Amino acid sequence: MKNIRLYYHIFINLILLSAYTSFHSLAVVVDSSKVIVRKPQESQINAFRKLKDYQYGTEQVNYVENWWSRLLRQLFEWFSKNFSGVGNPNFWKGVAYFFVASVVVFIILKLIGVNFDGLFKKKSKYDIPYETIEENIHQINFNEAISEAVSQKNYRLAVRLYYLKALKELSDAGLIHWQINKTNQSYVYELQSSTLKTSFNQVTRQFEYTWYGDFPIDEEHFVEIREDFLKFSNQII
Repeated sequence: MKNIRLYYHIFINLILLSAYTSFHSLAVVVDSSKVIVRKPQESQINAFRKLKDYQYGTEQVNYVENWWSRLLRQLFEWFSKNFSGVGNPNFWKGVAYFFVASVVVFIILKLIGVNFDGLFKKKSKYDIPYETIEENIHQINFNEAISEAVSQKNYRLAVRLYYLKALKELSDAGLIHWQINKTNQSYVYELQSSTLKTSFNQVTRQFEYTWYGDFPIDEEHFVEIREDFLKFSNQII
């Protein structure tokens, strides 16, 4: 019985000794070494400050305000200063003043010939004299106009002239009834010949893609489109 107790105490002591050893082996070792602080020299810091890559927000941008922007800014500043807030008793009076002033400015700008469409439409790369669909196709010298457009590498205008020339050829052949401001699809609908209608529909899509889509067109692409127009002209004859 005494031997059993002895073995029991020995077993318990071994377990406690093992736990104590494991605990101390996991203890955090504190680094007591001396920390040396290295500070860069002032000359090095100044050298970095002079480099452009380390200069943030120091570039000055000169903004030139035109007369229209300046007028709008002054109007909004005046309106905000005197009539800001719906609760302001002068708010609706300010709205009325602003509306009347806007109408007056609009009338003045229209009288001096300001084109408002140009404010919202992207300006074309070329100065194109055919901006509307109101050309009289019977008054255009197409051969001369097309040659001039091609010589100026204005292929977009050349495609438009080829399309107007196709309309003239259809009108001269009595296949369509040409009118100013008539839609392209109206001419497609007027054609009775299924073969001619298909070909005309194809050149119409090419014209609309080039002209109204305002996509850039190079010489290679223009040559392909021109071949389609020439084939269509031969079908009419």
